Amino acid sequence: MNRFAVIDTETTGLGKTDRILEIGIVLVDGNEIVQEWETLINPERDISNSNIHGITSELVSIAPTFSEVIDEISGFLDGRIFVAHNAAFDIKMLRYEFDKANRAINFGTPFCTLQATKLKLEKACEEYGVKNLGAHRALTDARVTALILAQVFTSEKDISPVVIKNYDKKSVARIISRSAFDETHLGGQQNIRRISRNHETHGAEGPLLSYLDALSSLLGDFKLTKDEVSQLKLWAADLGLSNKDIEIANSMFIKSIIEVAERDNYISSTELDLLNRISSELGVELELDLNSNNQEIEVSLETGIRICFTGTARDESGVEITREYLESIAVSRGLEVVSSVTKSSCDLLVASDKSSMSGKAKKARDYGITVISVSEFMERI
Repeated sequence: MNRFAVIDTETTGLGKTDRILEIGIVLVDGNEIVQEWETLINPERDISNSNIHGITSELVSIAPTFSEVIDEISGFLDGRIFVAHNAAFDIKMLRYEFDKANRAINFGTPFCTLQATKLKLEKACEEYGVKNLGAHRALTDARVTALILAQVFTSEKDISPVVIKNYDKKSVARIISRSAFDETHLGGQQNIRRISRNHETHGAEGPLLSYLDALSSLLGDFKLTKDEVSQLKLWAADLGLSNKDIEIANSMFIKSIIEVAERDNYISSTELDLLNRISSELGVELELDLNSNNQEIEVSLETGIRICFTGTARDESGVEITREYLESIAVSRGLEVVSSVTKSSCDLLVASDKSSMSGKAKKARDYGITVISVSEFMERI
């Protein structure tokens, strides 16, 4: 029986310096889907193509980096046939991420549904009677690819599995899906994955890791249904965890998210809402050290203010607002446009997204320089 890992990625672009923003993985044994997994990924750089996939800096600012989920991803891929619609592209992006993390990966001989169908994914779905309920969302695209795979794969194909060595098989990845932000998101998470590898670990650390793994899987959408709460309690009982153990694990989980939210010295209102939601779900008090960068600052665009712009801005229709246009507006209002962010030469940074991860935005936060979004700038000008 062939074992497949069907992959789809959303990225910041197509170039050598671009990064993965979201990954969806569907595991298939024979013709049966046995597991699904997805997460947004913080690309540690600016996002200029949000109009294509809808992923903004704010959505990924609290997401794990690729290096934080690489062991979990390795566990899914290792020993399985790599499958994707345009496998060459997804392999290129994953290889770049593995190289950046100084990890070795052999993709084997993959199976590409694009090569098999000779059709773009949308047309392939039409041809093979598959409905895609969320195009340009990694998990839903991976899911329909898996359904197409079942119809086009033949056993005589020349394929070989992915080989990955020296990864942490006990790693517990903290994940976040788009459904944390979007009630209509149809990607979905499976209920408790009940991965046994951690449960079998000797010592007290094993059950705790296994519980955290299940908790991370369930809270990818930052919500717990009554059924999920019930299953989580049963899982904790199966693992032999006490109420105190569970309290400790829940606190550890929330602390790890807070650390991620604070790493850019800025907690957005969206991040704060998610943190409050998850602390309420787990019954753990939220302890945050909010600094001045987290406060909503009333910006006065007075004559002579030194202003800098960063990122690719777009209007509500997705049409690009050029840097030249924004700078011309600033100049017409008596503001001084500067090209770089330094402590002594810049008073305000205008970013495409207030949670921008551009180099200029990172510098501005480090220097205590106010950052506002393009939409805020246009409202105040």
